[in-house]
Order: sequence, then structure tokens, then C-alpha cells
Amino acid sequence: MRNAAPRAWTRLALPSAGPAALALLAAVVLTSGCGETPTPTTGAPGPATSSSPAATPELFGTEFQVAPEHDWSKGGPPPFEGVLRGWLTDVDEGGVAEYRPIRFTQSGGEDGHFDGPEEGDVTRYAAPIAEDVLFLADSGCDGSSQTYDKATNLGTERCTRQALIDNVKEAASLAGVEGLYRPALITTENGRITKVVEIFWQGGG
Repeated sequence: MRNAAPRAWTRLALPSAGPAALALLAAVVLTSGCGETPTPTTGAPGPATSSSPAATPELFGTEFQVAPEHDWSKGGPPPFEGVLRGWLTDVDEGGVAEYRPIRFTQSGGEDGHFDGPEEGDVTRYAAPIAEDVLFLADSGCDGSSQTYDKATNLGTERCTRQALIDNVKEAASLAGVEGLYRPALITTENGRITKVVEIFWQGGG
């Protein structure tokens, strides 16, 4: 388990403006240096398909990204081509990772957290982690420090592929504790995970 000090919950206030204003506010949050107090956004990214990868999603978007063309009743989980806001939830001995979409959900008034699909939902993706994967951690390679850009809430410390695998396996060993999974932007290209950038969130997972 990471050795970083427990993170305090961040208080969030949802604006009452419409979707257009919320999208503008999200852009300001990501570029103004106010990274420590993210504001959830209601805009959902366009659906991802095998021929049209999703654009980079809102860090604190409130909708799951989906791949509507995939028949979940057939075969194993496919890769999600493009950038998915998600959790890496497991890695097998061959370096193939499973990952799930996540969304930001309000809870307890102004507090919030990331969560995944409900129990029993089969939505998940899988792809091998590229040997040259770019892994940028938000809490240092050993989880003991804060290494993120306050203007974007994204990790900045480059760590090894093995560090990424070890972190995922450690969280997976504590099955059912979703708060230990690290929220991240997971980029998959040509069926391989090529980039993982952790999202810093003071509330934890």
C-alpha cells in the first residue's frame, strides 16, 4: 500500500449554471492554477468507437465513457482505443491490464469521489501495457510524495512500467476496496496501453 499521508476530502460546490457555463468553468479549472479544488462537470465526451477514439475526457466528468459498438456478451474485454478516465484494476503475468471507466460523483453535500460501474456491470477493458509506456505518477514512484501539477491535477513524475504494474497489483490484492485504485487518464493506441497519467484527488480514489 502506498505510504503517502491520508488525503483530506476537498469541498466542492456545484454551480447552478447550464452545461455551456460548466464546460467553460472546467476549462478554467484546468488552466488557472486552481488544481486543488476541481469542479465536477456534467458534459459527457462523445462515444468511443473502434474507428473514432474518444477525445481527452473531462478529469472530473460525471458520465462514464462507453464503447457502444462492442457486444459485451461475446469474448473477452476489448481495448478502449483513445483516452479513458478510469482505474487500472488488475495486471496478469503477461502484462495485460484490465481497466474500467470511472466518473466523479457528488456525495454528502459538497463532497465527492470517483466511482466505477455498479456491481455486476460487465463494462471493462483490457490491453497489454506497452514496454515503453509513459507512466506519470501523482504521488511519486513510491507513493510517498506529491508529484502533480496544481494547474491540471495530473501526475508529473515519470516512473517505470514495473512501478505501474506493482501499484496496480497491490491495489488489486485488496479486492473490493475501490478507493485504493488510482484514478488516471489511460491512453490505448493500436491495442496497447501507451500512457497512464494519474489524476490527483484529495479525496483518494
